[in-house]
Amino acid sequence: MAERSLNERFVDLEDRMISVASLTRYGTANDMKFYIFDYAPKDELLVRREVKKLKARNPEIVEFDLYEMMLDIIEEEGYLEDIQRMEAEYEKDLLLREVFQPLLSVEEDQNSFLDKFKNTVPDDGKSIVLITGVGKAFPIIRSHTILNNLQSIFRRTPVVMMYPGRYEIKNSMTLRLFERLDDDNYYRAFPLVERRRGNDY
Repeated sequence: MAERSLNERFVDLEDRMISVASLTRYGTANDMKFYIFDYAPKDELLVRREVKKLKARNPEIVEFDLYEMMLDIIEEEGYLEDIQRMEAEYEKDLLLREVFQPLLSVEEDQNSFLDKFKNTVPDDGKSIVLITGVGKAFPIIRSHTILNNLQSIFRRTPVVMMYPGRYEIKNSMTLRLFERLDDDNYYRAFPLVERRRGNDY
């Protein structure tokens, strides 16, 4: 099946994101209101411009840029200067394992990252949580981990993730970051706008 153009998909995206009611008019897996808009990584700048348009049209959209959130937490914890110094002295794998993962872990029940979601948007079904910055935050923040942990926070409020890669069916629904890295299987989100014609995702 032929791929739809990004502009064509943007038309559908704008229609879906104009309101909570428009976004949630179709059912999702297990009734979770989680959606993924996947796109080619080369289109990142176009997608960022589209996100600005979506937010301007609908004040119900609350954006969470994972990369900016990560920087905010590091600065709030007082580690920004230390990490900048350590980046020049240590290997990336060591920093990831010994610094970033413990500091920014979303596996704990109480953590700064998830608190930012909880404290910003109530789970009342009146807003749209829009997650961006997935590619910028990788590999420190993994998209499937965020989605898994948000399931217990947002039961009524819909969540949309802008994903630079593919959300595709293999043996199961797979998040394929940058269209080449298997991020992980994730089956609870609904593909927001099909990439291929004829609904053949």
